Amino acid sequence: MKYSLIACLFLLTGCAATPVKHQFPKLPEVISEKCPDLYKLNENEEQLTEFLKAVTKNYSLYYDCAAKHDLLVKWINDQKAIHDEVFNK
Repeated sequence: MKYSLIACLFLLTGCAATPVKHQFPKLPEVISEKCPDLYKLNENEEQLTEFLKAVTKNYSLYYDCAAKHDLLVKWINDQKAIHDEVFNK
């Protein structure tokens, strides 16, 4: 009887001594990649076709990066909503 009471006390104090740590979820790698640098023309390049190629490449780079940014914002907002729902009741 005496030992079981001591064992119960140790079990109860063990739970109180180790707090539960909450960690924010890791960001998916696809979203966290840095956007590539924009394509630049050579200074001596004077052809209109090369200029149009550079503009087209830069537009596609921009829209890819904008899509990643939108996904990042959505992911953060979703995680915040889940966190607030669980921890801020």
